[in-house]
Amino acid sequence: MKAAIPLVLALACHLPLHAAANLPAQAAPAAVHSRAAWDAMLASGQPTPLDALTPYGKRRFLRGLRWGERGLGGFNTIPLTRELTPGQLQAALHFIDADDHLAMLSRDLAGPPLRLPAPSTGVESRLDQLERFAAEDDERRQDAEAGGATPDSQAVEQRYRELFHDYMGAAALRRQTLGDLQPLFDAAVLAAEQSPDSPAFAELLLVHAELAARGIDTRRTLDDRVLYAMLAARRFEQAQGFAATRPHLAHHAVPRVVDTLGPGFQGRSEFRYDAANKTLTRVAAPPPAGTELLMVVGSGCHFSRDALDAIAGDAALKARLREAGLTLVVPPRAPIPLAYIADWNAAHPDLPLRIPAYAREWQALEVLGTPEFYLLKDGKVIAKRSGWPAEGNRAGLQELLDAGRRQQ
Repeated sequence: MKAAIPLVLALACHLPLHAAANLPAQAAPAAVHSRAAWDAMLASGQPTPLDALTPYGKRRFLRGLRWGERGLGGFNTIPLTRELTPGQLQAALHFIDADDHLAMLSRDLAGPPLRLPAPSTGVESRLDQLERFAAEDDERRQDAEAGGATPDSQAVEQRYRELFHDYMGAAALRRQTLGDLQPLFDAAVLAAEQSPDSPAFAELLLVHAELAARGIDTRRTLDDRVLYAMLAARRFEQAQGFAATRPHLAHHAVPRVVDTLGPGFQGRSEFRYDAANKTLTRVAAPPPAGTELLMVVGSGCHFSRDALDAIAGDAALKARLREAGLTLVVPPRAPIPLAYIADWNAAHPDLPLRIPAYAREWQALEVLGTPEFYLLKDGKVIAKRSGWPAEGNRAGLQELLDAGRRQQ
């Protein structure tokens, strides 16, 4: 499962709120469980809890809503957590049959609901183009890997640059309308997500600073996206300083870092996490020599959890994978799930989760989703498998190992 990071929209608390539809209890529609029921509800024109969003927020939410054969397939959480009160959020989640997300999303409701004027059509259209390109790029990269080709990891960053180059920069941002700062922030978030070390990271900070300079309360979804980008880029000192001035971010763990290698180190490195002292220590990782099997897992991905539980509970499967050089790692381009790693490693000291220090050192891992299994020979990917269906993926792993043996 890809760890989707929804786009964040900037909002203002000092501006008048758009009219929000607070539906009376007797008019609240029942939960929608399927695409057909959803289409029928929209066609009916009946009021829904989603009417509590601004028109722009509602458009953003509807564009991100996905239905699958079994019901809701995914949705953009940001318009909900940005614009709604706790009661409105509860009603909206119940309406789309996503009540189980309430506890998690309620933690993001720092400060009052924030709403800005709608952006210009041109800037909103550019954001739509970037998001469509990013979704299509995921498919292109998957097809490239399936065909044995090396995917282009910079395509989204390049498209972002084409669409938004003239809008970024401190002077250019000061000329933008308040409403246009919303999609500009979103675009920088998306590009920085794809490439944490790209110029989009600095531009994300510039947009955030411009919003703050205009008196915008940035607690709702803005500050946490900035902190996420800092942690994904491994800018730990910067993240500590940012979080220290924002009490609502206190629940995000920002570790202290000890670097035993220094900036001149060449090769792969990893962080070792000391949960008691909340410290990451950077050390050299074993150099890529011979055959190794890297398994990338996501802390918030139940498919990853299913795969880890299956491997940990199957002694024969675990032995085969360890013989192939199995190493468990978390994605190198995302914040480090410290609590998850600490819990797993305490329970499974014989199969620890490792932390790639910097994405530039682990370029073989072009992670599109989790779990992913990479078979490497001398540091180069020779075979790959993705996913963990309900019935498991033992056959796929065996095919992966067989492909590696044929290339030895």
